[in-house]
Amino acid sequence: MAANRDRWLAAIVPRITAEAVWLVGSLADGTADRWSDIDLLLVAGEPLIGDAVLTLDVPSNGPAGGGYLGAMYVVDDLPLWVDWYLWPAAAPIPGEARLLAGIGTPGALDLSATLDHVGRGAPGRPADLTTFALAMLPLAAKNLARGNLSAAGTLAALLGATPGSPLGPALYDVLGRLDADPSTVAVIRRHLNLVEETIGAARWTATNG
Repeated sequence: MAANRDRWLAAIVPRITAEAVWLVGSLADGTADRWSDIDLLLVAGEPLIGDAVLTLDVPSNGPAGGGYLGAMYVVDDLPLWVDWYLWPAAAPIPGEARLLAGIGTPGALDLSATLDHVGRGAPGRPADLTTFALAMLPLAAKNLARGNLSAAGTLAALLGATPGSPLGPALYDVLGRLDADPSTVAVIRRHLNLVEETIGAARWTATNG
């Protein structure tokens, strides 16, 4: 998954039209692992979502005067999640940001503190429930893979899993109930399979509380 992620990132950056493209989040600050997603900050630019299989528009996750769009892409039959932060040219750049294209200088605050400083966008319309579930299932599985049972359990419950049920099987159950594009469902199922095979039965069937 890390190789897929790195290959996708190297290919996409030259295609982006923006004043600057910055990498933020765990990939920028050196805390990433094999399960980490990509966080891109575009200064006065537009995300490339033509190849995305689903998107989530959540303005309140991004800066006022800009925006945020989450998108899922398929790379080698596995999902890759990308957080696109649409950044106003006048807003300071987060301190951990790493420049990928263009020019600029990071500021003193991290991404979260910078968003608090410049102000976040207004709440948008609620996401379609099926789209939201498809987006959150890999995130829940990622937290389970990392041993963060609390976060995985919270997401599973949010998606309708029975409280106290084994977390991994509960994610399969949620996926099986979705009336969604079969090809997207298959991609997410492959991700769940990969996590299950990687972490083993004991953690896959762990419960949160």
